[in-house]
Amino acid sequence: MKIKKTYALLLFIGAILMTASCVKELDFEQLDEVVLTPVFEADFIYSEFDIEDNIPQGTPPNTEFTIPPEVLRDTINYDLVGTDFAIDNLDRVELTMEVRNTIPVAFTIQFQFLTQAGQPIGQLYNIEVLAGLGEGTEPVISFSDFEPLNNATLNELASAQKIATEIIVPTLNSDLRGALQIRSKATYYVNYQL
Repeated sequence: MKIKKTYALLLFIGAILMTASCVKELDFEQLDEVVLTPVFEADFIYSEFDIEDNIPQGTPPNTEFTIPPEVLRDTINYDLVGTDFAIDNLDRVELTMEVRNTIPVAFTIQFQFLTQAGQPIGQLYNIEVLAGLGEGTEPVISFSDFEPLNNATLNELASAQKIATEIIVPTLNSDLRGALQIRSKATYYVNYQL
């Protein structure tokens, strides 16, 4: 009997609390003011160039040589904005590149967006790479932050489907050793209003 009385008392107290509780009036129009602002990061360009792998076979020590430009060019598929939704809701895209160099020579790296047919669109980006200190040393780091790609630039690059990258190499010497490592990312800032 005690158990039934306890349940009845709890039920009575619960009913009183439910009728006495306060409910704030909800304004569903506030949903129109909600803005989602997620940030996404994606790998952009990654490449590695080891000078030892590119010395022509049979080259004598302490001999100057050049590397054919086609060896130092690379084109990858990269859809920068993907869809009209992305173009309409991207606030900006920031491109960042880090180059680690142990080769005791300065380089220039260039990249540009291309259409599916391989036509360049937008600007040509240049990165000056500082000379390294030689194989077995800590790499010299060249870091580049580019002007953020705003709405006008993103609209211009909407048809970009590829990225062409080229390392501009001066005349080299067969005694040089070291590597060049390129890493980069694209940070997408979305601004979507519900």
